[in-house]
Amino acid sequence: RVSGRHVSIDAPFVEGEDNSLLDVLPNPDSAKADTSLMQESLSLEIERALAQLTKREGEIIRYFFGIGRREKTLEEISEELGLTRERVRQIKEKAIRRLRHTSRCKNLRAYLG
Repeated sequence: RVSGRHVSIDAPFVEGEDNSLLDVLPNPDSAKADTSLMQESLSLEIERALAQLTKREGEIIRYFFGIGRREKTLEEISEELGLTRERVRQIKEKAIRRLRHTSRCKNLRAYLG
């Protein structure tokens, strides 16, 4: 048998204050603050890195890796941009090389391990 007094989760901890159990109990339906902040920060770093590329390079990288849009194959990207599949591959590889050597990408390495 359980004994003890009942406490409302809306009742303040101390009479006359505004904080209650409801303020400190975790909400399983809400996103974790750390996860949301990390995701937001990662997105910002990706945008900063991609800003170092030409418009076409950035577009191809975004399509290929599905950044902010549906991921596409080299073939689909080539049809979308009116380029050959091989040319899209070359531009993608060049963009990746540029990203590897860009000082702005140092911050991304923290997320990638």
